[in-house]
Amino acid sequence: MSRRHGWVVVIVAVTALATVWRVLPAASPPIYDGNCIADPYVTLTSHPAAKGATTTYPATKTPFVDSEVFTGETPPQAQLIMESGSFDNTVTVTISITPVAPPAVKPPNGTIEGNVYKYSAVNPAGAVVAPRRNVLLTIVLRGTKSLPAPIIDRFNGAAWVPLTTQNGGCGNTFIAPSMQLGEFAAVEPGGSSPSQPAAGAGVVGPLVIGALGGLLVVAIVVLFSLDRSRRRSR
Repeated sequence: MSRRHGWVVVIVAVTALATVWRVLPAASPPIYDGNCIADPYVTLTSHPAAKGATTTYPATKTPFVDSEVFTGETPPQAQLIMESGSFDNTVTVTISITPVAPPAVKPPNGTIEGNVYKYSAVNPAGAVVAPRRNVLLTIVLRGTKSLPAPIIDRFNGAAWVPLTTQNGGCGNTFIAPSMQLGEFAAVEPGGSSPSQPAAGAGVVGPLVIGALGGLLVVAIVVLFSLDRSRRRSR
């Protein structure tokens, strides 16, 4: 094959790869630089049962620093990531993540998979401490699977509200921003919420990959044929 034909193959391959990246769902698993070692998912009714996490931040004169609270699994089944200044630093704040029984109200966009976790922040008197205004907290939850990609929902006491969710990496981990604490769960899409993937989204990716793979094979075969014909004509 001539150098010119080789560059044509490379360009076709790169175009095919870029197209595959573009059409795959946003929550498709990323490529990892190493092995993903994940503990089996532990539910509230398992033996032993799922555990929570608690961290106390003493009052200080300096702003609340970047921090996180997470459960003890590998990777953690529930995490809270906080940026600097998320809470009032002049009072002692205890932040807890606790697995709880799901409320009777069902999510509108699917079915809860795994545990419901209650995220809370209180002062020494037990009063609720709210995050500072306009602060975005990062909720991290593990799902029991990645396909279909779950959506993290927040229960506001009356209804479940789907949050903008992204794939967080190893162990079916997903992340979502929230300006409030409360009860959160990974929800397997299956309802009428506009947040769920469009019908047939799981089929489009393989079809496009197959079509582009076939196009690449055809391009290589044609180029080899042209090259052979050129050699014979010399």
